[in-house]
Amino acid sequence: MIAEIGHIFLIIAFVLSLMQLITSIKVNFISFSELNYYALRKTNYIISLFLVFSFLSLILSYAISDFSVLNIYNNSHSNKPLIYKISGTWGNHEGSLLMWLAILGIYGFFLTLTTKKNSSNFTAKILFATNIVNVGFIGFTIFTSNPFTRISPIPSEGNGLNPVLQDPGLAFHPPLLYLGYVGLTVPFAYSIAALLDGKITRDWAKDIRPWILISWIFLTLGISLGSFWAYYELGWGGWWFWDPVENVSLLPWLLLTALLHSNRVTEKRDNLKSWTILLSIIAFSLTLLGTFIVRSGLLTSVHAFASDPARGIYILTFLFFITASALILYVIRHDKIENSEKFFLISKEGGLLLNNIFLCSSAITILLGTLWPLFVEAITGRDISVGAPYFNLVFLPIIMPAIFISGIIININWKGNSFELLYTKIGKAFTIFIFLLIAILFVYNGPTIFYLGIALSVWLLISILNDFLDKINSKLHKRKIKISKVFGIPISTYGMYVAHLGLAIFILGVAVSDSKKKYFEGVLKQGQTTKIYKYTITLQNVIEINQKNWIAERGEFLVKKDDKKITMKAERRIYLDTGMPSTEAAIYRNVFNHLYIVMGQQQPENSGKRIVRIYYNPFIVLIWLGAFFMAFGGIISILDRKRKKKYATFKN
Repeated sequence: MIAEIGHIFLIIAFVLSLMQLITSIKVNFISFSELNYYALRKTNYIISLFLVFSFLSLILSYAISDFSVLNIYNNSHSNKPLIYKISGTWGNHEGSLLMWLAILGIYGFFLTLTTKKNSSNFTAKILFATNIVNVGFIGFTIFTSNPFTRISPIPSEGNGLNPVLQDPGLAFHPPLLYLGYVGLTVPFAYSIAALLDGKITRDWAKDIRPWILISWIFLTLGISLGSFWAYYELGWGGWWFWDPVENVSLLPWLLLTALLHSNRVTEKRDNLKSWTILLSIIAFSLTLLGTFIVRSGLLTSVHAFASDPARGIYILTFLFFITASALILYVIRHDKIENSEKFFLISKEGGLLLNNIFLCSSAITILLGTLWPLFVEAITGRDISVGAPYFNLVFLPIIMPAIFISGIIININWKGNSFELLYTKIGKAFTIFIFLLIAILFVYNGPTIFYLGIALSVWLLISILNDFLDKINSKLHKRKIKISKVFGIPISTYGMYVAHLGLAIFILGVAVSDSKKKYFEGVLKQGQTTKIYKYTITLQNVIEINQKNWIAERGEFLVKKDDKKITMKAERRIYLDTGMPSTEAAIYRNVFNHLYIVMGQQQPENSGKRIVRIYYNPFIVLIWLGAFFMAFGGIISILDRKRKKKYATFKN
């Protein structure tokens, strides 16, 4: 009965979305009516609630193990812990789509709530754009991916969930990622509304900025948590693998980062309006493209959902319709978008534009590398793969200048900057940077990529500190510094500092962990010892473990470093509900460094010898710590209470 209720909620939401779309077309393009506009807003609230309730119905059905529902039968088991029953709701194609709709409903609810003081004409255009997205995704779920389909006869037990998904990380990674993906619907809707209205002002940029930040924050956290989950759960020993699904989550993040910068120029200088609009459209289109890649079955990935081609065709058609319509509208209305202020190349806005070019170029290289195997297979029939060597070769040379330019942008002014002023602002910072870089070259040994990463990290840190001190000195007119004056700096500026500090920490973690890591792979039997870095590692024992829903072989490794001894435990699990194996890595955390051990199967069988992989990953924790600081910087920026909304353009 719960499943039927959830299905009914979904159908009602779809019918209301169709009615709302028809009403919004009438309101926007035929004749405006305050009554119809009022109905439009109230219906949006109702649709949002029905989508959320439908998803909660599926969660409840999973929690009680209702195996009469095909989706639950295929992806759950009665002996799973409750947390994995719940997280299993979105560990499959149908359930994850319903979660997407629920998040779309949440965004729709708050979008409707926050636009109640805006112009009714403009808000109606926003709701028109969101209605199209609602109809497309709800229709896709109902007609191709119904999560509430019943089966008969009712099985007594389910097939279980993929072992790699039975992890706490999967309880949080997909929701955070989807909050980022779906959040891009709002900037997209604002952009479509602005094109239809023919007016793009600083107030429009101020209104859209919090939504961009929210989406960017969640996407940053979602990608980072997904990276950390893959690191400790899959047993590969690394933090990023240029997997196709990893790539399609990185693409909208890069575009979102560019959009944040471009939107800032629109807000502060009333410039780059058309560029901001275009980035909003393309970033949203990339989320649809990512959905297509993950669910079409065209590309193989550990993260992808096995799905039939019909679903991929639906999404591809929807992607083409949305993107083509938005771009055609953009071309038609482009002349209506005017930049009100003179654009200065040697300025903060000029630097942000250049930074945008590098970010977008880096996204293009990733997109080409991800889709190239599809093109080759379609034309020649050959199956090829594009791996890390390609991405490292083409992505890094583009993204590194973008990072270096970020340090310069932090320190320069809006509008024009003379070369004398540039020298005054960044001359000392650049001198200190060169001195520290030379010192690092003398003290540390490593490959070129190591020095480049360290250099970029140090440059960002110096740039942040230099701008901070410059702002204090300029505010105090070089008088005696008072700590209280620090609070005169806008909160959004501190958010920018923290986000770029996080980027510096992230780069430092990548540079050191990738360049200085140590690796061992070999066969060990009980009592045998190997050495890696400063650690001596002995396979002491292998024991069997029995739990409610899995059994395991646990390898106990004695690890010695100097006079210190610890025992690390790595496992090979077999889950009883599916019979599928899973690897549980042993990780010894020493501040920022990790010693990482994975125990494989016996080789040869019944020989007592185990395949063992050991990694020493120095400073790898800085990668995820840096990502957290980036997201935290975004949160600080949202909390800037000095940014007051103005509705002069949108008021009735």
